[in-house]
Amino acid sequence: MLFRLECKKIVRSAAFLIYCVISVLFIATNYYSDCKGGVYFGEGTKIVEDHELIMYGALNSLMGEYAANKYVCYPFGYYKAVHLKEKDQQKIAGYLREMTGTDEKEFEELLSTGEKYYVGMSDKPVYGFHDVRMTEGFSYDRFLEIMTDTDDMLGGGSDYAPDSLLALYSGVDMTDEELKEEYRAFIEDDKVTGGLARLFCDYVGIDLAILPVFVAAWLTSADRKRRMHELVYTRKISSAKLVFTRYAALVFTMFIPVVLEMIVALIQAVVEYNGESLDMTAMFTLPTFWLLPNLLFTTAAGVLITEVFSAPAAIFAQVVIWFKATITASRMLSGKIGRFDLVCRHNSPTDRSAFLMNHDNFIFSRIFWTVISLVLVVLAVYAYDAKRGGRFNGIRLFGKGGLLRRKA
Repeated sequence: MLFRLECKKIVRSAAFLIYCVISVLFIATNYYSDCKGGVYFGEGTKIVEDHELIMYGALNSLMGEYAANKYVCYPFGYYKAVHLKEKDQQKIAGYLREMTGTDEKEFEELLSTGEKYYVGMSDKPVYGFHDVRMTEGFSYDRFLEIMTDTDDMLGGGSDYAPDSLLALYSGVDMTDEELKEEYRAFIEDDKVTGGLARLFCDYVGIDLAILPVFVAAWLTSADRKRRMHELVYTRKISSAKLVFTRYAALVFTMFIPVVLEMIVALIQAVVEYNGESLDMTAMFTLPTFWLLPNLLFTTAAGVLITEVFSAPAAIFAQVVIWFKATITASRMLSGKIGRFDLVCRHNSPTDRSAFLMNHDNFIFSRIFWTVISLVLVVLAVYAYDAKRGGRFNGIRLFGKGGLLRRKA
């Protein structure tokens, strides 16, 4: 009874209607339009675990950033240009001489071969190196040690982090034969819908890491505005049952549009690939496992933060989380999924091998965010129960007694 009442309250709300409209518009203008006419196999790249290729790419990149003393990093998912002090620059120079097998004079001559150019209105040049080679027989293990220390000096989030090297510096153009194999894998191994499901999840996952917080924050704060808390507190129902039922109703109702989008995506696949042997379940199984953790976490964060602080605080916090998650994931749209990525990206219906390379990380991330979501809901139960017992009245950020209130 309570679950049904909560569901009715949600689906009749303006917040839920807006959520549905934005979700449908986003998937219609991205996934459905991308897949119209079928998948094109005329060109493509692949990730190969080629140590020489990785060392070559990273070395040339590091040479250019060293020459300009401008290292691009994303320490917390945000762009940051790092300029090293002279001491650290000298350490990088030592590493570069070691990797190229040059002395100081030879290294200076090597630096002078870089292509200098200017970007925008900046008067500071950047440098491009394309033909610097690693000294013959250089150990890949030693290379990784240097890259790890370089990333640490830069504060993390650089292109030289060990978990970024493979994805960033090991991409090569596919040959005609490889493209034919990619097509075969798409048709026979993925049975079309397996690949399309990954692209579907790539787009919808972005939505589900932000939109649900608006509905969750609305529902959690609505009773307070309508003075319904006093009535609810008097009912003989446990706080755990009330909070978990409300949470379940939010997740259930907000996943309904996603399921409908899956159905439309499957119909589109059947129309576009009429005659192929399609996996009719892949468009439901993979998206459910991939996307549900996003919805679970975003909803749980909205419920907890609204209960403790306020709806605006919940929305602001989730926007920050979403922005960091999408910026971090968007550095590599396919071929790299981290163990703690909330938003998993694979912006391609093909490249099955690259996804499988990250399969363990993908599984871990989905389980991790599901567990975190349940922990947040448990904390929301405690906060709600404390309010119900008069032991807690929330934390104000602004206004009288607020933590961030301007002092007189």
